[in-house]
Amino acid sequence: MKPKPILKYVGLTLLVLGTLFNILMFVSQAYPTYLFFIVMAVGLFFFLLSFILKNLTTWWQVFISLIPFIVAYILFDISSPSKDIFLIPKGFTGQVSIYYDQPNGKNEEFERSWRIYRIPTNGQLKTHFNLKGHSINLSNAKYFYVDSSNKRQDLNQYCDLCPNKDTFSLQVINPTLERDKFGNYQRFYVDRPMNRK
Repeated sequence: MKPKPILKYVGLTLLVLGTLFNILMFVSQAYPTYLFFIVMAVGLFFFLLSFILKNLTTWWQVFISLIPFIVAYILFDISSPSKDIFLIPKGFTGQVSIYYDQPNGKNEEFERSWRIYRIPTNGQLKTHFNLKGHSINLSNAKYFYVDSSNKRQDLNQYCDLCPNKDTFSLQVINPTLERDKFGNYQRFYVDRPMNRK
């Protein structure tokens, strides 16, 4: 039984999708990206490879076709920022600083796939965690006030561009990633936005 030309179909699909997305990028005048050119190159490579390996079994073709997707997933996971939960002592207001990759820092703590950062009462945390992906995930971080019995209370992140801004309640304000002589650190404030103007 003749093997199905899986590599050829996958190659053509990637080539067409990469070309279409590149055209859409140019039409919408978006920033150029190398990702779609890479997709086109992989598609062209698979298409040409399908003629060389035309007698390769269907299962091997499927395996080879999955390799770029597996590699892309691994690279995306390595380069993406961590999912963070910040536990802040109840009643704390002021600046919070988290210094990454500190030899004398707090041990790493996880809650499933989320990193836990227990902020001390002075707001300065040194942690063994390194900075994953060389960036921070501002929109996906979770912030909580925590009391002595470890009960959590949500702290929202201030949204300056939102039409209905809340400037009166205690919130997390202006998370940023910075670097100084001690290394990378994240800084934010817990306060009422009207006090930070």
